[in-house]
This record gives sequence, structure tokens and C-alpha cells, in this order.
Amino acid sequence: MSDLERSGEHREIQHPEEDSNSGPYVLLALTLAFAGFGVSIGITSGVLVPVFVFMFPALVLLALGISKLQQKKQTSISPKLKTERELLSAIRENGGNITPAEAVMETSLTVREADRMLSELASGGHLMVEGREGSLFYALPRRAGPQLEGREQES
Repeated sequence: MSDLERSGEHREIQHPEEDSNSGPYVLLALTLAFAGFGVSIGITSGVLVPVFVFMFPALVLLALGISKLQQKKQTSISPKLKTERELLSAIRENGGNITPAEAVMETSLTVREADRMLSELASGGHLMVEGREGSLFYALPRRAGPQLEGREQES
């Protein structure tokens, strides 16, 4: 048994990120390379068979590159929108107001994330902050009631 195994220390092998930024672009570059090579062989030989041999992998690589670009676009946008929607839904389900601790219990957010998101929404004017019994409650803005609308129409 080696010293490394006895000490219980194991190095983690670092793998390159599966969703690297360059992946889709590499696939698109390979697509162009296959297509260009196929066309150049087809033009010089005057036979279309080599063109089709290289165009099939080019089309497959093109499809893979486009799908990876779409996945990258969706994953870069959706997590923040998902958590914000989850937080606002929790506020609505909680009677229109919530504390950061209640937000943590009803969403997948941590206390720090919930507090930060609630503060950002309040500073942007999307939530009202109310202090009750020593706690901060973040509430959805109240809508104008029918009594106020009726008075405005009578004036």
C-alpha cells in the first residue's frame, strides 16, 4: 500500500467541463471543414460521391453544434428566471407576504439567496417591505380596490 493510500488522501482527477464554451463552435468548425473538404474533392475529381461521403458527417456535426448552442442559451437564462418565479409563487401562496426564512422553507433557495432576491425585488419597486413584530415581511404591492375605482369615477 502506498503512502498516498495509507494517508487517505486522494487527488481528484479534474475533467474538462462537459459544457465548455467552445464545444458548439468546435462542432461548427468541423462542419465547415468536412463540407469544404468534400466540396473541394468533388470539384477536383468531377464526381459527386465524395461530396456525399463528407456531407453526411458535416450535417451531423452541424445538428450537434446547433443543439448545443440552444442548450447553452436555455441554461444560461432559465435558472435565475426559475428561482425568481418560484419565489414570487411562494409569496402569492403565502397570502401575499413572506419573510426570508419562510421563503427558504417554501423554495429551493438558501437564506442568503432568498434575502438577496427579496431585497433586489423590493429595491426595484416590485415588492413592499413591511416591519411587523420585529420581522421584515416582503409583500406584493396591493392593487387598487373597487372602492377607490368607484370614487375616482364619481369625481
